[in-house]
Amino acid sequence: MAVLPPKFYDPDPGASPDAPVALVLPAMGVPAGAYRHLATTMAALGNPVAVVEWRGTGASPLRAGRSHDWGYLELLEQETLGGLAAGIARWPARPLVMVGHSLGGHIAMMARALKAPGLAAVLLVAAGTPHHRAFSLPIQRKLRTVMLLHKVLSPLVCHYPGQRLGFGGRQPRKLITEWSEFASTGRIKLAGRDPFAARSPAVAQIPVRALVLAQDIYAPRATAAELLRLAGLGDAGINGYEGPGPTGHFDWLKEPLHLAQRITAEMTELVRHRG
Repeated sequence: MAVLPPKFYDPDPGASPDAPVALVLPAMGVPAGAYRHLATTMAALGNPVAVVEWRGTGASPLRAGRSHDWGYLELLEQETLGGLAAGIARWPARPLVMVGHSLGGHIAMMARALKAPGLAAVLLVAAGTPHHRAFSLPIQRKLRTVMLLHKVLSPLVCHYPGQRLGFGGRQPRKLITEWSEFASTGRIKLAGRDPFAARSPAVAQIPVRALVLAQDIYAPRATAAELLRLAGLGDAGINGYEGPGPTGHFDWLKEPLHLAQRITAEMTELVRHRG
C-alpha cells in the first residue's frame, strides 16, 4: 500500500548544524498540514522538521474502507520507520527526536521499544494512553460511546465514520478495533506482542519526556503516566506546560510559537542527556 513521504521543513540558514531533527507523528485523524505552523516555527528556531502524513488522512489518496484496512503496526512499520529513515537521510549529521502527538505518541513509544535505527529520543506532546479509567467521568462516557459506536457501525460500513461522529475522523476498522482494546483494558497486543515492551536492554539508551498541557482533557497527566509505565518507565520524565499560548489538546497547533520554543528546548535537553 503506497504511503506518502513526510513533509520536510529545512532550518533557516545559519542555524546550528547540531540542532536535533523533529519527526512529528500526528494525532489520529489530524492531517500533516495542521502541523505546518509548528514546523515552520521550529524551523525558524533552527530545528529541521519532518511531518508524517498518516494514510487515509489529509493529502493521502487512500481512504479507509472495505479495500483499505490497517492498524498500528502498518503505521509504525511504514509511515513511521520510513519517515525516520527519510529524516536521517536528509539530515544525516543530526540526532532525530520523534515528537508524538496523541496517537502519534503511542506509535513513537512503539518505535522506541524496537530501538528503531537512528532514533535518539522521544518527546510526547499531549499524548497518553486512551485507557478510559485514566480520565474524568465525562471523558470516560465519551470514550465508551466511541467504543460502542465502533462495535455497532464498523461491521456495517467497513470503517469507523469518525468524521460524522465528531471523533478521530474516518478511520480503518483494524486501527479503531486496536485502539478500542487499548481504551477498554489499558493494554494492547499487536501480532501477539506487547508493543511497548523493550526488545533489548539498549532501548534504555533512548530517553523519553512527556509534556502535559494544562487544559488538555484528552491527555491529562494520569494518561501520560500510564503510557510511560507501559514502557517500563516512571513518571519522573513528565513535565507540565501551562502556557503562554493555548494548552488544549488541539488548539495549540493554531498558535504554536511558545510551545514550539518549549519543544525545541526539550529536544535539545533530551539528546544532550541520552544514554
